[in-house]
Amino acid sequence: MSELAELIRINRNIESQNREIIRLLKIIAGEADLVDRSGYVIPEFEESEEVYSEMDAFESLLDVTCDVGEAYFIDGDIFKLSIQNNEVVIDNLMGDGETTNFNIAEVASRESIERNQNIDDATVILTDSSKGKLPQTLEMCYSQDAKNVYIPFDQAMELLGAPDTLQKVLKLNFYKSEDDLIQRMFGDE
Repeated sequence: MSELAELIRINRNIESQNREIIRLLKIIAGEADLVDRSGYVIPEFEESEEVYSEMDAFESLLDVTCDVGEAYFIDGDIFKLSIQNNEVVIDNLMGDGETTNFNIAEVASRESIERNQNIDDATVILTDSSKGKLPQTLEMCYSQDAKNVYIPFDQAMELLGAPDTLQKVLKLNFYKSEDDLIQRMFGDE
């Protein structure tokens, strides 16, 4: 990743953190009028009047089109797995950390190549690393403009702690196995 792109990514993370601080301050001050029953303030969806340059196209990490053989997954950080010339390439989109928990994303990427079909835009696959912190992981998905989230089935009970708003905004899909994930992602042909 070039230094400029990394600087832009860091700036976006700071902006996201600042929005979260403002959201919490509104709750404390009693100024939040769009709060669901779990206490989560529903984000305001107003268009910003700021003028963005072409470099601001990196607004979110997941708001991009996946090419054939690419998949986004979360293992603590957000990673992009791509298969090029039968070689697996994994990029950490949030920092320098590495992952060894990418098998499910690799299965999806290989299926994408086999079918010559890309995975839907703004789709992310959760790994077992989100176990115990599913609500926070879903908030990260939302803040990075994810639309479809594939979640291991054994984490379904954790949705009880997730804000209702996130469950309505994100399309949540549960998978029990690799085959089940492929079926849900690509459907029957």
